[in-house]
Amino acid sequence: MLQIKHLLPAAMLLLASCASHRSAYQLSGEWNVVNLNGTEIVPSKQTPYLGFDINENLIYGFTGCNRLTGRLDAAQFLKGKAEIGTLGMTRMLCQDDQYETPFMECLGKVAASEIKDNMMFLKDKDGKTLITLKKK
Repeated sequence: MLQIKHLLPAAMLLLASCASHRSAYQLSGEWNVVNLNGTEIVPSKQTPYLGFDINENLIYGFTGCNRLTGRLDAAQFLKGKAEIGTLGMTRMLCQDDQYETPFMECLGKVAASEIKDNMMFLKDKDGKTLITLKKK
């Protein structure tokens, strides 16, 4: 009986660790933007995406025209607190780009995140979904 008493807490810690790892693994990688502020987007090479490197706490991506990169607190992001800080971005001119301005405006308003299966929802402070992404 004494051994079971000591194994139960260890087993619970192991399960909690696996759940946390699974969440981090779920965030890691690249995500296509499939909805931008209510507008459906069919992913292609010319549409925005975001990528997450949880080991380096980096966010990176593509606006539809320019590349972006920045720092991200992955642990807080996984808890639903998606404060995206200052992002660095290339400055190429793309006259036909229709996504960059609304994408960057929405990213600037993101305050919360939610991940369900292979979908991510980036929301404003009022809980309105601004950007919906699907894992590549």
